[in-house]
Amino acid sequence: MLRPGSIIDVVRAHAQHRPDETAYSFLASGKSGFGITRQLSYGELDSTAAAIASTLLNSREPGDRVLVACPPGPEFLASFLGSLYAGLIPVPAPLPSGSKGQQARVNGMMTSSGAAAVLTDEQSFDEVRDWAAGSASRDVICLTAESAARRGSRDGSPSAVDPDALAFLQYTSGSTSDPRGVMVSHANLVENLALIKRSYGVPDGARIGGWLPPYHDMGLMGTLLLPLLIGGQTFVMTPSAFLRRPGLWLEMIDSHDVVFSPAPNFAYDLCVRRVSAERVAALDLSRWRWAVNGAEPVHDSTVRTFVEHFAPAGLRPEAVCPSYGMAETTLFVSGSPGSSAPVVSRVDGEQFERHRFTPAGESQEARLVVSSGPVSDGFDLRIVDPRSLRELADGEIGEIWLRGPSVAQGYWGLEEESERSFRAHTADGAGPFLRTGDLGVRHEGQLYVTGRIKEVLILNGRNVYPQDIEREAREQHPACADGVGAAFTVTVAGGGERVVLVQELRLRDSGETALRDVARRVMAGLSASLGVPVGNVVFVKPGGVLRSTSGKVQRVAMRRLFEEAALSPVLEELDERVRRAFRPDPVG
Repeated sequence: MLRPGSIIDVVRAHAQHRPDETAYSFLASGKSGFGITRQLSYGELDSTAAAIASTLLNSREPGDRVLVACPPGPEFLASFLGSLYAGLIPVPAPLPSGSKGQQARVNGMMTSSGAAAVLTDEQSFDEVRDWAAGSASRDVICLTAESAARRGSRDGSPSAVDPDALAFLQYTSGSTSDPRGVMVSHANLVENLALIKRSYGVPDGARIGGWLPPYHDMGLMGTLLLPLLIGGQTFVMTPSAFLRRPGLWLEMIDSHDVVFSPAPNFAYDLCVRRVSAERVAALDLSRWRWAVNGAEPVHDSTVRTFVEHFAPAGLRPEAVCPSYGMAETTLFVSGSPGSSAPVVSRVDGEQFERHRFTPAGESQEARLVVSSGPVSDGFDLRIVDPRSLRELADGEIGEIWLRGPSVAQGYWGLEEESERSFRAHTADGAGPFLRTGDLGVRHEGQLYVTGRIKEVLILNGRNVYPQDIEREAREQHPACADGVGAAFTVTVAGGGERVVLVQELRLRDSGETALRDVARRVMAGLSASLGVPVGNVVFVKPGGVLRSTSGKVQRVAMRRLFEEAALSPVLEELDERVRRAFRPDPVG
């Protein structure tokens, strides 16, 4: 059977052959507890998308961009597919509400994409309409998915699709005032979804579910669109429901026989901390075959403690699947297949800091590094020295370069950056490749992702990864255990580098003496355990550390806020040189 040219072909085929089978289920808390509140069959999804497409084409032309700013729910999926049916370019986006950072992100997406329409749901319409009227520099229509579905014809056929044509713009998770819209073609999407299915062995008709926002690549492709490719059913809950009660995610997996569910590393940590042993005993997770852990570095301690904590619920060690991907590759690059326990390598810590992946001897102090799975057959993957552009051998840490049918077309409206990032060549002329900006290494057929180039801290000739400092900080004091941290360096007089840790804190005794005692204990513990002098800690309230939509810590933004004294700290404990550089006494 030939591979379909687009996801539209797939949905239309399911609607024709299995119109009454459920495609989508939305879960929320109601009078009878937490459960399914709304559903769409394949036939309903197809006809609703066709009606939305019909309404859009009354006032807009194929190729126009449509900002899909719906909260999690059936309206988002119907609006996204409706835009595709019309030949318009959907731009998944969060609601333009909440924090200033989120508002700036959506404003940037609107400006960057040149969206000619905004689709939202009825509950959010007034807010979104007012925002669109104030943010757009030209005539932009604002519609609800519900009204567009009521007004449009459900009998039309989708526009003809060129597989190589642009399907949608996926804005990278860290984008704010300077957003980057990844141009994903119809072929990119179908190829990557098929690669996910093949790499994990997900069967046709499987049940998939999650809580990630639909405007994030893992939420969109890994939770909403993958089930459509395989003719399965997706179960969706809101991110806010998960953050309030992480156990609801696991209840959903248990109650609805979900076999595939992705989430970032922090979500697995949160479940360990917030789901009690009593609640674990009431769960059955034995049918969860692919607990996909991606979107940020995967830690050995997370994998180990999650498996141990939920083993009484029947969770199998091989079900935890560390993975790697990004919007620029549509989503997926590699992942542990779920047929065996994740691969964890013991490597020499000193050599690792010198960008060498050297197995540690039994008597050596080892660093445990989690594999992101076998190098996928869907990509030509090279490890390249980011400075010399020389291809590196197995065992050497360098930048991950990729090419293959899942690699997107570039960044919307950013030709120079697209040229640098998507059309790179190695020193010997091989290419073009996507430069991911991620550091990694190949070892015995496995891909290990070690960090981001721009975020590695170079201290006294050592390469120190910020996520190691952040994780260690959470283990230094109970008040830090449930919070997020951001580690970075700042430059002081004379060109020296100093480590700064901004850490969310939960402490009952918030007096200055108690806070300074915690700060000093954390700094001493970090300096001793990491062998890196950490003399600057800034405590902020929960939520004070900026994160992307997938939970990635935005370290560059946090460094800027620190340097601009814009963090609203609970306490700052800074060494003298950092204080002089960034907190000078005000002129009297």
